[in-house]
Amino acid sequence: MNPLITTSLRKTYQDAQIAATSNEPVLILGETGVGKEVLARYIHSQSRRCNQSFLPLNCSALPPHLIESELFGYTQGAFTGASHDKKGILEQAEHGTVLLDEIGDMPLDVQAKVLRVIETGEMWPVGSTAYRRIDVRFIAATNADVKHLIEQRQFRRDLYYRLNIFLYQIPPLRHQPEEIPQLADAIFNGEVTLSTPVLELFFCYSWPGNIRELKNVLIYARSRATGREILLEHLPAELVQTCKHPAVLQGQSLKQKLECFEAVVLRHTLRRYPDPGDAAKSIGMELRTLYRRIKKFGIVAHPRQSSGL
Repeated sequence: MNPLITTSLRKTYQDAQIAATSNEPVLILGETGVGKEVLARYIHSQSRRCNQSFLPLNCSALPPHLIESELFGYTQGAFTGASHDKKGILEQAEHGTVLLDEIGDMPLDVQAKVLRVIETGEMWPVGSTAYRRIDVRFIAATNADVKHLIEQRQFRRDLYYRLNIFLYQIPPLRHQPEEIPQLADAIFNGEVTLSTPVLELFFCYSWPGNIRELKNVLIYARSRATGREILLEHLPAELVQTCKHPAVLQGQSLKQKLECFEAVVLRHTLRRYPDPGDAAKSIGMELRTLYRRIKKFGIVAHPRQSSGL
């Protein structure tokens, strides 16, 4: 397995090797497309369970009433249509690893049963009258704000603390745009180069789909390029149109280029310091100057997010 390990993720993957030696649960947090399942598969591949099954269950892709039967299985006659016994993902992954993807969407009653399996190694298939012993390693992942879900009583606090023995937060691509060239090299084994205008656009774009979106864009552009270098005309038109400074992409004045990157820096600073006064102090700028730049670049300040449980 050869995951896209950037400079900022290297420490995470090094620590994941330690997690791989354990049987304790892992919790991976991050936006859609940042590579949560990639990290989960890496941990499995480095563990003693590497020759056994790795089975993911996407909790957001199933109706709530089906998650339990998919996870634990069911017995004949457990419900209408249950004409035979069926093993769930837990039994299918015996001695292997189960990824509970988007666990934030798992119903509370199923969360309670997952917690019991983690703590006791026992599970009940739907309709069964006896428990079954099970040996699996649990990895959970979600793009949700778990602490907020706990406050809203939509996620069990005890399950959260049981899962996050090994906790990994994968940053979104917009917080590390300087690593885009490294990612492009890894995706194409160094066989393509990104032109300067393309890099400028990539650095300014917010990448809501993160690394997954970047990979899709690069694959599309590579299919249109006739040589090694990817140019603006090779990119999807809708991506190019997102740039608010098209003159910058055409390589005109240095002043325009610097303003484009200044806007990126200010957006990043305001994400870290939602209070304008703190943001201005952190970058050595007068507050009134910061307000003028915010207005000039059309920056929308992000509301302060709670960090407590």
